[in-house]
Amino acid sequence: MAEENRIIEFCILNIAASPHPSGVYVDLLNRASFNPVNFWGELFATVSPPEKVEDGFYRGRLLLWTEINTSEPAIRKDILEEVPFDQLALNLPPDVGFNGKVFQYILRERDHVLFLETRNDLDKRVSPQRARKIFNALFAPPIQGIEAPLVEVTVIPDEDLLKRILAISKLKRLHIHLVRPNADAIDPQEILDRLVQQGAKSQDVIYVAAPGPDGLTPNEETTTQAEVASHNGYVKGSGVEEDGESVSLSTKEHPRVIRRIFGELGSTFDEALAVARETVFKITGQ
Repeated sequence: MAEENRIIEFCILNIAASPHPSGVYVDLLNRASFNPVNFWGELFATVSPPEKVEDGFYRGRLLLWTEINTSEPAIRKDILEEVPFDQLALNLPPDVGFNGKVFQYILRERDHVLFLETRNDLDKRVSPQRARKIFNALFAPPIQGIEAPLVEVTVIPDEDLLKRILAISKLKRLHIHLVRPNADAIDPQEILDRLVQQGAKSQDVIYVAAPGPDGLTPNEETTTQAEVASHNGYVKGSGVEEDGESVSLSTKEHPRVIRRIFGELGSTFDEALAVARETVFKITGQ
C-alpha cells in the first residue's frame, strides 16, 4: 500500500477521576507509565510518561506486547510435538516484549479526554473497547495506589448515536449505566452528588415500556442522565422502528472513529495532535 494511502484511526476516551484535583490526569499517566498490565492472555500493555507539547496538550504512547512464558512448553511445528522450553537453547532477555505494537496518544488535560491512535501507520490495531480495558487497569489501585482517585474510562460513542437511541419509534427498553463523572462535566451536579453521597461507584437505571402499542417517552431528567452516561458509562436502547423492524443500539458498540490519511502532516504524532485540536475546537470552541 502506498504510504500516502495509509489510513490511521483514532478513538476518544473520556477519563473521569473523582475527586479530580489540578494535575490529576497527568499524575495518573505518570504513575501508570512503565507499569505493565496483563489485559488478555499473554498480552501486556503500558504507557510512556506524558510529555507536554503545548499548553493543555500532552503526548505519549500506548505500547502492547506479548510475554513468552518460558515455563510452558514450545511446539515444534515440523513434527507437531511439545518441547520443553529449556531444551531450545534460547536465552530471552527479561526486559524485551515480543510482537510489539505502538500507538500515539494525546491528552487534552482541561477536558480530561485522551485521543488514542487505534490503527497505526503499520496497520496494527487495538480496539477502542480493549483500549478502555487497558486504561482502566492502568488507572486502578494496584498501579495507582489505594489513595488515588477513583477513575472511570469511557469510549466516546458516535456523535449522533444517543439521538438515534432516544428517537427509536417504539422505544421498549432503555438502560442507562452511569459511572461517576467529573463534577465540571455535568449539569445538574445532582447526578454526581447522588452517587458520591451514597458511596456508589455506578448507577443503573432501566426503563421498560408498559404493555401496549406505545413506547417510552424519555423526559428531560432521563435525557440528561442518558447524555451524561453516554460519556460516563453507557446507554442501551431497544425497540421497534416504524417499519416494524426490531432495533437494539448501545453506545458501547459504536465508538466514534476518526480517520486520517497518514503522511498529510508528516507523522502519526502530528496527525494525533491535529485530531485532538480539531475535535476539541469542534466541541468546545476553544
